[in-house]
Amino acid sequence: MVKKILVINLDQCIRCYACEIACKQENEVSVGPRWCRVITIGPRRIHKKLVMDFVPTMCFQCDDPVCANFCPTNAIRKGENGIVLIKEDACTGCMSCVIGCPYGAIHFDQKKGKVGKCNLCINRIDGGLDPSCVQHCIGESLQIIAEDELDHIIGNRHKVRIGQVCYTSGKWRLSDV
Repeated sequence: MVKKILVINLDQCIRCYACEIACKQENEVSVGPRWCRVITIGPRRIHKKLVMDFVPTMCFQCDDPVCANFCPTNAIRKGENGIVLIKEDACTGCMSCVIGCPYGAIHFDQKKGKVGKCNLCINRIDGGLDPSCVQHCIGESLQIIAEDELDHIIGNRHKVRIGQVCYTSGKWRLSDV
């Protein structure tokens, strides 16, 4: 099974929120929770210029998902393709995983009484399509690629990878957490 990596080019995000809207529509996420969020950094002064950056954030699909250790019903598992999945029918809505996720990527949906998070639109990927956030990204900041293409696609840009998400930039130095 080919492992997919979500590449986020920080230099290209224009804060249009198309990724957030596409995610909500594709996954029927209620008002409130956001599985995909664009965070604004700044404005701040760097070398006498004011700069702002926009950072799309979502579940990192961690290599060793801490959230799964917090789930008392074993509703969270890592699939063969590396994507961390929540079995909705096994979720009791206890929110232990929300507390356990170190990145704040799991959200409680009060309307459904269950938790949810980005799953890289696994049904779309399995069908040969890009995740909805990638398809609708106006700035072309988001890209889904096979893991073995990562170094070729990123080239000499700075990068930091967590799980199956890789942030990249040609202007900002990024470092592993």
